[in-house]
Amino acid sequence: MIRKVALLRWRHRIMRQQSPSRDPLSSLQRGLVALLAGAGLVLVTLSAAPAWAAPNQAHVDRQVLKAMQTGQSIHVIVVARGDLKVLWADLRRTGLKDTLRVPIAHGIAVELTPALIDHFRLDANVARLIYDAPVRLTDTPFNPAALATVYPAVVDAVTTWSNPVAPLTGQGIGVAVIDSGIASHPDLGNRVVVSQNFNPNVTGTDDGYGHGTGVAGIIAGDGTASFGQYIGVAPGANLINLRVNDGTGAAPTSAIMNAVLWAVVNRKTYNIRVLNLSLQASVQESYHTSPIDAAVEYAWLKGLVVVVAAGNSGPNSALYAPANDPYVITVGATDDQGTVSTADDTLASFSSYGVTQDGFTKPDVVAPGRRIITTLAPNSNFALNFPSSMVGTRYIQLTGTSVAAPVVSGAAALYIESNPTVRPGQLKGVLLATSNHLALTGTGAGYPDAAHAIAYIGLLGNANRGLDPNNYLKVLYMAANNLTTMPVVSWDTVSWDSVSWSNVSWDSVSWDAVSWGS
Repeated sequence: MIRKVALLRWRHRIMRQQSPSRDPLSSLQRGLVALLAGAGLVLVTLSAAPAWAAPNQAHVDRQVLKAMQTGQSIHVIVVARGDLKVLWADLRRTGLKDTLRVPIAHGIAVELTPALIDHFRLDANVARLIYDAPVRLTDTPFNPAALATVYPAVVDAVTTWSNPVAPLTGQGIGVAVIDSGIASHPDLGNRVVVSQNFNPNVTGTDDGYGHGTGVAGIIAGDGTASFGQYIGVAPGANLINLRVNDGTGAAPTSAIMNAVLWAVVNRKTYNIRVLNLSLQASVQESYHTSPIDAAVEYAWLKGLVVVVAAGNSGPNSALYAPANDPYVITVGATDDQGTVSTADDTLASFSSYGVTQDGFTKPDVVAPGRRIITTLAPNSNFALNFPSSMVGTRYIQLTGTSVAAPVVSGAAALYIESNPTVRPGQLKGVLLATSNHLALTGTGAGYPDAAHAIAYIGLLGNANRGLDPNNYLKVLYMAANNLTTMPVVSWDTVSWDSVSWSNVSWDSVSWDAVSWGS
């Protein structure tokens, strides 16, 4: 009997390999994001809010306090109040060596004993102790029966490929896959244009797990190995391989944050326009205080469309970052029954939907997510442990919101090829407005229709108008504008591209200017 595989079962393995001197990002890049973390990123804590701290003491996540009180060591991100070099020196003096810089948090990931937690929460150079929580890939149950792949037609990608006037395949559009890596595959050819590893517990960028390669094939596989039988939604798109998971599917929060930052910093070099994250945090949290939500919102406001999986926990469970974030496009999964017709489609029983902690209904849209045939990473965990799910020697059948999200990422790439100047909020708006509605609870606006969206000639409004950004972005805004208190801001009018990151003075940042909860 084939068991379920939790594709996002990210065990708590924190990056503890690189010191600041080995930071993969330049000092300029670190300056770009230091403010986000200085606010005190709180991703994946059992309760969304960090514990209150007295002036000049660090804000400490409750999970970290609990570890201190129960005598357990825990992986944390230590956030600096000012110069990161001062914090680094403090860490070295305590004998800590296995650390990893997290630029988007303006901090350092490290494992702390209870005594060191107590020490650093009173350190004047520390703004926050964040639980570096595990993040998991959205579960993918395997079912080798009834193999079928009709998802490109369901989202009307086939029409865009065959348009006699201007055929669209996502040509030249970069889609970053933040996942377990991407293996070499004939269907992907030479379109994996760059690969980076952000998990210090592993080496290389190949896919030892199998999840990322499957996601990549749904986005941009061209069907070479199947003679055109299994083709992704945007078969001309380029792929940016940002590995965060190890061979068991495990990854820490800090790896994801660094991968998102890398994509933002290098977006123009590789024409990165879309981020796909088929993963979710392991702890419920408000989008206002989640560091993963801070990272994806930062990418969104910098011009990248962020598409994420809703999760596989069923009804009333859309509570985990980044699926809970109102800025991004959250994707649920349907069962297309192996037919192009949507009349027989149903919401997949595992697909998460509901109202988030902050009152937003998710998912935004859905896509087929059952019995999806996609590219196989040879010798991966999937290939070795689930041979009955393999389709020949080059493909594998996957199920889950993990494989629904890349369908929408591919559709986004098609639209961007047709309208290169579109902003993320506009693209989200047109996809929602032109989606094919399904009379099913938990399906949001329904199925995106790539051809219909591309043909749309109305005004492109911002789907996220009026939203309040993550607290870390608010602190970033204050620091960039030399503010010590949070003014009333019309966030829709803020130009994040014009922020002068190099002028930020971290010593003057007021971390308490926004509310971090009780």
